Order: sequence, then C-alpha cells, then structure tokens
Amino acid sequence: MFYVMVVEDDRILGEWFKSQVRWGDYGFELVCVASDGIDALQKLNQHHIDLIISEINMPKMDGIELLNTVKEYGKDTMVVYLTKDEDFPYAKHGLLLGAYDYLIKPVNSEDLYNLLKKTYESLKKRYLEKQKTQKLREKLEMNFSISREKILYDLLRGKEVFSKLNGIISEYNINILDKMVLVGLIEVGNFDAISKEWIKSGKLGELIKKIREVIHNIAKGYENLICNTIDMDIGIIGVILQPINEIKNKKFEDLSNDFYEAISEEIKRNYNVRVTIGIGNVVSSPDDISLSYMGAKSALRHKYILGGNKIINISQFSENSSKSLLYPVEREKLLAEYIMAGDDKALKLAENTFDDIAAGGHDNLKRIAFATSQLIFNISHFIDIHYGFINKIYDLSEFTNNNISDFNSKEEIRDYFIKFVTSVLDVVKEYKPAQSNPLIKKACEYVLGNIEEDVTLLSIAEYLNISKNYFCSLFKQETGYNFLEYVTKIKMEWAKMLLKEGNYKTYEVSEMLGYREASYFSRLFRKYTNQSPAEYRKKFQN
Repeated sequence: MFYVMVVEDDRILGEWFKSQVRWGDYGFELVCVASDGIDALQKLNQHHIDLIISEINMPKMDGIELLNTVKEYGKDTMVVYLTKDEDFPYAKHGLLLGAYDYLIKPVNSEDLYNLLKKTYESLKKRYLEKQKTQKLREKLEMNFSISREKILYDLLRGKEVFSKLNGIISEYNINILDKMVLVGLIEVGNFDAISKEWIKSGKLGELIKKIREVIHNIAKGYENLICNTIDMDIGIIGVILQPINEIKNKKFEDLSNDFYEAISEEIKRNYNVRVTIGIGNVVSSPDDISLSYMGAKSALRHKYILGGNKIINISQFSENSSKSLLYPVEREKLLAEYIMAGDDKALKLAENTFDDIAAGGHDNLKRIAFATSQLIFNISHFIDIHYGFINKIYDLSEFTNNNISDFNSKEEIRDYFIKFVTSVLDVVKEYKPAQSNPLIKKACEYVLGNIEEDVTLLSIAEYLNISKNYFCSLFKQETGYNFLEYVTKIKMEWAKMLLKEGNYKTYEVSEMLGYREASYFSRLFRKYTNQSPAEYRKKFQN
C-alpha cells in the first residue's frame, strides 16, 4: 500500500478525492487533503507520503515551489500536477524540474485510475530497488543515477572531492583539471511577477538554455579558460572557470572578471533582462571548489545591500567590510527561531541585525529599506513554512505588504522592523505560553498544529500519555488558562482570520474548525467577540 496526499484549494474537488475515488482498488490510501502548498508541507512532516497529487496554480505556494521544497527536504515523494489547459506550460516546466506526471482538469476518473496504475508500478519498482543490498544500490547509483550535472552539483556543495572521482570525471566528459578554479553564479531576472510569468509560460527555461549557449560561445574567445556550466536553483547558472596554462592568481582573477563583464553585456544587450553575477574567490585546487562556490553565494547576497543587475566579486571586500556589507542570511533564520521560541533575545538580535544592515548600507536609505524589507519577508516566509499556525491567528501581511522605501529616515525603518519582531514575538508568547515546561509546550504545539481537529481533554491526555485531571491542573497552573478555553481561543482567532478574508460562509468556517454544528460555532464566536460571524465578516467587507 502506498500513501497519497492531495493538495487542492477547491473544496468540492478535495471532497471528491476523499469520497469518490477508489484508492484501495489501485494499491493506494488517501492520508490527507491539504488546502495549499504551505499546508501540504506541514502535513508532509507529519505523515509518510509516497505520492502528492497537487493543483499547480495555488495561492501562498504554487505547485512548482512545493516541488522544489519537497526536493530540498530530501524527500523522494512523487509529485503529479492537476492543471487546466491554460496552465499546461507551467506544468510542463514542473515536469522538467522532476514532477512525475500531470492530469488535466476537470479530472476524469478513467484518466486518474490509469495514472494510479502506472504510478503504482513505478513506486513498486522503486520499493523493490530499495530492498536490494547496499552494494547493489551503490552500483545502480553509479551506473544510472550519476550524471554530469549531479557530479558538478555535488562537487560545488562539497559532497564529492575531485581527487576521489578518478575516471568518473572523464567518463562523463567533465573537463575539470587539477588546477586553480573560480566559481561564479549568474542570476537571471529577480523573481518578481514577470519572472513567475516566464516560468508559467516556459520562457525562463528557454532563456536559461540560450544564456548557457552565450556563456560557452564567449568562452571560445578566451583561449586560456576552461568553462563548465550547471543549472542551479531556478534562474541561476553556476559557472566553473579554470586556466588551461599556468597563470598567476591575479591574472586569472582579471581574466575571469573580463569574461563575466562580456557575459553581462551580451545578456543585457540581446535579452533585455536583469542579470546579477556573484563571483567567489580563486582556490588552488578543485578539491576546494566548494569554498569558491560559497564565496560566490555570499557575493550574490550582497545584492540585498548593493542592489542587483551588476557584477559583485567577493574579493573586492576585505574580511571586515564583507561582514558589514553582507545581508544577514544566517541570522535571519536564527532570529526567526528565537521569535518562535518566545525568546526575548530576539529583540536584541533584531537590533544588532538592523545596525549591521544600516552600517552595510552606508546610510543609503533606499539600500537600508530594501534589505530590511527583504529581511521581514524572509523571516515571515520562514515562519509560514515551519510554523504555519501563525498565519491562522495573526496576519503577517500587515508588515510584508508595506512599502518601507517610502519611509523618511533610518530611525523610522528601524522602529518598524523592531515593531514587526515585537508583534510576532508577543503573539507567540500569548499562544505558546509556559515554553519552559516541555509538557505544556508540547500540548500547545499540538493544539496549534491541529486547529482544524476536535481537540478534547481526552485526546490531548492520550497524546501526552498522562491523566486528564493532572494535565488540566498543570495547564491551568502554568498558563492561567483552562485548557478548553485555550483551545477555543485558538479556534476563534483562526475563525476571525477566515471571516476577515470573506471567502467562506459561516458553516464552512465551522467545518474547517472541526465543529459539527454551525449553530454551536456561532454561539461560541458571539461569546468570544460579542458579534455573530456574519456581523464580523460584514464589518470587514464594508
């Protein structure tokens, strides 16, 4: 038996998958239905899933982003897209990125069952292969899984060492010498609405292919350079440069800079597209290629301070200035984790992080605003993916949708950023109280992760493996809340968010919250807000 998750924002179609499809007849079991990509990632962390059948065009996180995130998580889950005819180019791009297949909407039962038969055989074959001995698996991986791109990909990330690859390099026609090497990353576009439209139409893939041809054509004019290219993340091309003959380090750097200048000019002239290039340090051997790659990534991140559409070479910064200029990528995750832990250290870290951004921006208000806006967006995105319950009880778009570049001073931007951190921190403290008590923390996280379920004292006591009476007393003592009052508070806050959106009727909100009767939900909501659900919704519609 293989396990399935359906990701579909159309509730009627979602119900059809639940009640009408004969999954068991084809060797499958439907584990859950997610409403969007963010919800899917949460459920993917809770369940073993072999197959995801996902709508490709969704709010919050579309099918392409979901596929990429599943791959980043290291999951080997198969992904099948549900797509309308007009979105087929988007689905086609997804297939190139590794999706298994697609179904055209409206979904035909016969097409679905044929797909399930085929998918079952593929999954069965994959399962049988996993049961073979480790030695056989390694041989299969060597014979069938290794590709030219994968070898380069693993080299850049330090998963493989050049000196250990021996004959594999030449076997896969990879022209890398045991000489100094320099890595560059070429980012095409800036992933705004235009870039998304390119992906949907299939134009981005075509553009990347043409730009790789441009790179290799220009490389032909540099007789003393060897050039290897590799597709990295969407819209990013990795370039590995080496000198053919012995050459001084400085001369190799200068030659490489000329090469990237020529590439940048050619792309801008012929394709009218933004291109940002990050260049790493020269390293003495391909065994250290990952260090140059890390430098190129760091250089590319400088765009958050310096702006994009230019060449940024990591070697142009001293160690100290590099630290002050770099966008604080490492600290944004730490800051998000402090916030979600309800740790007041988040405020001090936020202040220090902003000070570094301001110093790196050299008091250029536009640069500081751009970097701060990006930091707020990235932290919100991280929280949304890893702690999805926040968006059910607090509207992060209050901060992510504002245009900080309109602010008039560095102090105004700083205050806004600190307000963002403080606001989210306060929400976490309110809805995840008593974080120092691991039992209560686990209980709160369970409720927040299962808002749509009917969470009772019995279910939480069984989950924690303790008695109801003891838990009830402990929860009240640690948080000041009666447990069921806490559950109701969480559900009512989500109800407010759903009603504010205006897309759901009262009975639909009641069902989403796990209440069997809409009248009971309405009474609870009125008691909590002094308004009926209809009155609350109308207030925001007006």
